[in-house]
Amino acid sequence: MNLRYVVPALGLAALSATSASAQEIAKGVTLDGYVDTVFTATSNDTGKDTKKADGTVQGVTASSTGFTSEGVLMVGWAPTDRISSKLVARSGDGFQTTGTKGSGALVITEAYGSVKATDQLTISTGKSTGPFGYYSQYATGVNFVTGVLSTKLYTVNPTGVWASFAPSDKVTATFMVADTYYNSNKTNRPSSVSPGVDLVFNATPELSLNLELTLDPNGGGLEKESIGDAKGARGSAYAGGFNLQFKKDAITAAGEVIYQVLENQGKVLGDDDQKNLSYAAFVTYALSGTPFPMAVTGQVSGWTLGDTGGDDTSTSATKAQLALLTNPLTVSQFGLNYELFYQMDDAGGKSDKINSYGVAIEGLYVIP
Repeated sequence: MNLRYVVPALGLAALSATSASAQEIAKGVTLDGYVDTVFTATSNDTGKDTKKADGTVQGVTASSTGFTSEGVLMVGWAPTDRISSKLVARSGDGFQTTGTKGSGALVITEAYGSVKATDQLTISTGKSTGPFGYYSQYATGVNFVTGVLSTKLYTVNPTGVWASFAPSDKVTATFMVADTYYNSNKTNRPSSVSPGVDLVFNATPELSLNLELTLDPNGGGLEKESIGDAKGARGSAYAGGFNLQFKKDAITAAGEVIYQVLENQGKVLGDDDQKNLSYAAFVTYALSGTPFPMAVTGQVSGWTLGDTGGDDTSTSATKAQLALLTNPLTVSQFGLNYELFYQMDDAGGKSDKINSYGVAIEGLYVIP
């Protein structure tokens, strides 16, 4: 469902204070965004170099602290009621949803235009976050501080064309054709047409259901007998996802599951398809009787990358989070959020499991 397009953002809205609307700075031009600052302290139970589930190596240091900062600027343009466009630039130490650190360079994550062909049909072209996945890529659209593991199997920001058709208030269907979904590095990859579909069903005012399907014909690995051969065939990557949300009064609950297959990713012929799984679920409750808006979120998520070598090389991670979201100044332009988290990483094989415990504090400044 990508709730960026279906319902209001969960982050500050979950605190009974709606997020600030984009500010019109010129005729038809709007501006919004945010600055997100996070302090994190983590401790783990190993005193030696240990490989984590995502392939990185945890050093001998048993604890660590650090600060990250991210800025996002969104510019919209709508010269008429039927034409609009959007440009999003972000820079910082890491993107909040995935928790992956970046170089700090300015990155254009979205640049697309839309034409409203009819009251039910909108056609868009360009680069976007795509309609796939439940969680927003932006800090103002989530209800936690550190990353959620189900996003490990999300698509890259696809570039292509998509059409959204809403025949009624209950149904929205988005059909997309992109250049890639699962392989951001296009080096030595043949061009391909990658289709995807996102179907949203608003069963009741409280309950929304979503089914997602994607296919990337060249998103997998090379056939083993073709390695080193410039003409070798590359395998496909395909995935199916399902998510739902229930929201009523002070409670918001949601969950998602994603199953992905990457062909020719294995090390052994005849056993070369990698099957991956990720999931997440949370409950957010907006507290009443507090001196300023507050909400509590409990969340669990995980992901597993399937065996690629026939020798128990599957990797997995599980994460639990408890977050307190607050608007201490009673304005939606500032959020002060806290989180306790636990994560277990299992790199498979003979590697030791890593149990990590941490705390995070976030200052979120919303523009305008």
